[in-house]
Amino acid sequence: MKLYDSIIAETMEKVSAKTYKKYSYDRNNAWKLLDNTEFIMQRDAALELGGMSEPSVNYTCVTTDSDISEDEILVVGKDITEINGNISFARVIILETSDLGEETDSEKAFGTIRNLDFVRYHVYPEGYMVRVSASSNLEQVRVSKDALKRGISFSRVGSSYISKYKELPEVKKVRVIFITDKDLVESLVPNADKVDKITRTLTNILDGMPTDCGHCSMKAVCDEVEGLKELHLKKKN
Repeated sequence: MKLYDSIIAETMEKVSAKTYKKYSYDRNNAWKLLDNTEFIMQRDAALELGGMSEPSVNYTCVTTDSDISEDEILVVGKDITEINGNISFARVIILETSDLGEETDSEKAFGTIRNLDFVRYHVYPEGYMVRVSASSNLEQVRVSKDALKRGISFSRVGSSYISKYKELPEVKKVRVIFITDKDLVESLVPNADKVDKITRTLTNILDGMPTDCGHCSMKAVCDEVEGLKELHLKKKN
């Protein structure tokens, strides 16, 4: 699966140009997860990530070939305990998976990608209220005063996300990137749009999009992304 590899490479190039902290996945120190989302009122909030007029973005990329040596969390910019008020925010997930079998069963492979993407809507850290917009790729987080007092951090929340992804048998390695550096957040917004276009193109291919590339609205995406055109032709055959 190489559909998202160029976006992964661009993301890591931009992240690597910044100073960041790296944490190994620690299941035993992961932040507690709830069964359902928790509503945190404004009066109980210590801070907001990506709230108000601050930019925010989130996206997930899947690959079968990554440079991830271990499950890890990267933090670019301020950690939760260093933040006052509202701040820019991005959360990027990079998943290394086993072979999804797109060569033989593209519908099953895409179904797996969708299941992996859906995980982001079903992670509920305690005292960490996440509001995700699928249509605009925004992610806003409200952190409670109580969670802040009890030592919440991106490394612990990141470990919670990883533990959730590791429940899926296809997932081999996970990299969770939290970003509060405004310039970097803004620079990654186009990447989320690219991920969304690839996913929508996959949907159209599997639903039986036109095979005349010259008259297809998704032609630019297929031309740019390695593997999409091949997948389309296989589906046609």
